[in-house]
Amino acid sequence: MVRYKARYLLFNVLYPTSAPDATNPTHIDFLAPSDSSVTPGELATLIREGLSHNFGDWGAGIAGNISVKYFSPATSTGIVRVSREQYRLVWAVLSYIGEIKGRPCTIRVVHVSGTIKKAEIVAVKRAKLDMHLVVEDQTRLEEEMMMISEDEE
Repeated sequence: MVRYKARYLLFNVLYPTSAPDATNPTHIDFLAPSDSSVTPGELATLIREGLSHNFGDWGAGIAGNISVKYFSPATSTGIVRVSREQYRLVWAVLSYIGEIKGRPCTIRVVHVSGTIKKAEIVAVKRAKLDMHLVVEDQTRLEEEMMMISEDEE
């Protein structure tokens, strides 16, 4: 008996939250939470439809063994389980998805792992890094506001 060898794709759903800034037109802020109504089952259905649409009957045939093991609407982070042979196709389909529930988005695969444990570890590390960057950015903004208020006096 041969065991099922899978890959776990850790992905982020990125939503453009605003139009490009007039002073910096190449920058768009993408960090935003997903709707709480987005479920792992809906994402799995979206991936299966994408496989069928982009790869035809063959893509629909391999879509049966795909499952979204984890999705957090708060961080817009998820983990997809797929067979080792087809993980590149699922990665491509995730990249092709342009909207979820009518809301424009971009899906970025950030890590591929052979075990769900390693994918979870990377997800936690990325969340901690994001929180550190947010706190650091907030501190920098507070310092700038203090400098501006001192200049006005």
